[in-house]
Amino acid sequence: MQKRILIINNGTHFIDDLMKSLSQYQVEIKDFQTVELGDIEGFDSVILSGGGTLGEVADNAALYQNEIKIVRESKVPIFGICEGFQVIGKAFDSVFQVFEFYRQGVKSVRILLDDPIFRGIKNLELRVFEYHHIAIEHLGEELKSLAVSEDGIEVMKHKDRLIYASQFHPEELQDGNDGHIILNNFLSMI
Repeated sequence: MQKRILIINNGTHFIDDLMKSLSQYQVEIKDFQTVELGDIEGFDSVILSGGGTLGEVADNAALYQNEIKIVRESKVPIFGICEGFQVIGKAFDSVFQVFEFYRQGVKSVRILLDDPIFRGIKNLELRVFEYHHIAIEHLGEELKSLAVSEDGIEVMKHKDRLIYASQFHPEELQDGNDGHIILNNFLSMI
């Protein structure tokens, strides 16, 4: 039986790439402003997409209040991408830093801790696709940093729940991007 995945779309430019990377699953998409906690019943996992086209969670948490509630209260496994990473950070009281310019392109990320999310990665450095201008400067107490770049935290997880997130875009399968391994490892955990 195919796993059911709910994508909460935060307005990502990469929705087609995300759908393509999840093609072996049964996927539904809901808009971040209209999704409610009850909407995730029956799904095996929730993926919070990238976004920022309507406003950043760091500047406007009220815009993301439904999604933040889902992160705090849901028992369903969650993976956050870029803006979704920031939503998870906000849900658990992390502190943000806004950069003057966008970080864009394939970048290096250093793995800090051994974790199942990195299974199959042979060295302690990832090559990933970045497209953001906000970073988490300090994690809330319930979160743990797993990988960093020169810009800050790149991969994090919840200490007690099956919640992971990446600041980078694992769905972007451009040459040299190891991010798809991270996403596939998460999906193998659900």
